[in-house]
Amino acid sequence: MNRKNLHDLNTLPVKTLFWRYVTPSIAGMLVVGLYIVVDGIFVGRYVGSHALAAINLIYPVILLQIGLGSMISMGAATRISMLQGAGKIKQARQALSNTILIITALGIALPVIGISQQESILRLLNADHDPAVLLEARSYLSLMLWGGMVTIGQMAVIYLLRNDGRPKLVTALVTAGALSNIALNYLFVVQLGWGLAGTASATLLIEGLITLSGLVYFFSRYANLRMSLADLRPHWQSMPSMLGLGFSSLLMELNLAFLLLAHNYQLLKYGKGADIAAYAVAGYTEAVFILLVHGLALGMQPILSHATGAGQQQRLAQTLSYGLKVSLLLSFVLLALVQFFPQAIATLYAGQDQTLISSASQALQLHLFALPFDGVIIVGVIGLQAMALTRLSLFGTLGKTLVLIPALWLMPQWWGVNGVYTALPVVNVAIGIMISWVLWRELRRLKIICA
Repeated sequence: MNRKNLHDLNTLPVKTLFWRYVTPSIAGMLVVGLYIVVDGIFVGRYVGSHALAAINLIYPVILLQIGLGSMISMGAATRISMLQGAGKIKQARQALSNTILIITALGIALPVIGISQQESILRLLNADHDPAVLLEARSYLSLMLWGGMVTIGQMAVIYLLRNDGRPKLVTALVTAGALSNIALNYLFVVQLGWGLAGTASATLLIEGLITLSGLVYFFSRYANLRMSLADLRPHWQSMPSMLGLGFSSLLMELNLAFLLLAHNYQLLKYGKGADIAAYAVAGYTEAVFILLVHGLALGMQPILSHATGAGQQQRLAQTLSYGLKVSLLLSFVLLALVQFFPQAIATLYAGQDQTLISSASQALQLHLFALPFDGVIIVGVIGLQAMALTRLSLFGTLGKTLVLIPALWLMPQWWGVNGVYTALPVVNVAIGIMISWVLWRELRRLKIICA
């Protein structure tokens, strides 16, 4: 991070600094959300509801990869920001070296382990309940396992380029990627008829280009935290602390993977295969919301981590408080769109399939009624991580899982498929209230210190 960026982090008004970092981060996540929406539209309209079901059944494995990427990226970004805030540039470069080497190791391990167990994974995920679903799921899973390195790598690029003072470059990369994704999906899915394999190929090709661009950047003269080949060696002692800072992000994604697996299991038990496709539509929409709020929280991360490392308690409290207010405003706007226009959203994915439109509209309204509480959880967990309050952030992630397990078991017994749809939002209300209390207590402590 150059002197100007450090000076801005130390001196600019919090709201000005907030929007400088958050705007490109949200824009970047909006573009990533466009990836998801485009994939869902092409799959739903040109492959069919069985392909939507296949994606939903396989997605826990993808979330595992995303979780590993989040742990590495969030841990590295937080560690690097704190080290730079404390003026320890050599150690920050070591953290970047560790990040590159860990991603490379995982990129080799994931396909080696996953491909050898592919059929067992498909059975575990219940992807074999329908031959048409199994065919699409098998090709999709295989490609995504082989591409694990670039899935993780492009996440790290987005985090680390932003931390290096290049948020506009991040926005440019993901915008170009999103536009290319539309073109490649049209080519692979519509023109060549590759099905889910076409969607996976489009995604991985773009992620690979973003990963390569980020790698080239950090070895170029344009990087503020510039690397050389001599720097590219492991620093074993600092790895555990770096990964520990991002561990909550891994647990958050593992939590999502487990919950998606549990939802799919209960939907097949109390409903039918078509309900998986309806839930997939709700899941696509929810993913766009989560990415938006993640963009907000991740934009705050460099500011929070720098203020923590520099001991700037007042700026820490102001940034966290302002971020929570913005996240609530965003959540209520999106909640209104989902509740008042569910059929319009469902039609994007279902085309002329009236049965899917009807069931997906119901899934959208029931599954997404607690968006404001979900927003508080996301901002709270990532904000606490950025402040190196790892144990408190773990409370939000683990608490959600522990409460949701019995809710997913009990509620469908009373309300069937609707009980599956409403279990998560009910839990989000409860956990959101608890996270709000934790954040209020932390803000109160910071204000007392500043007084």
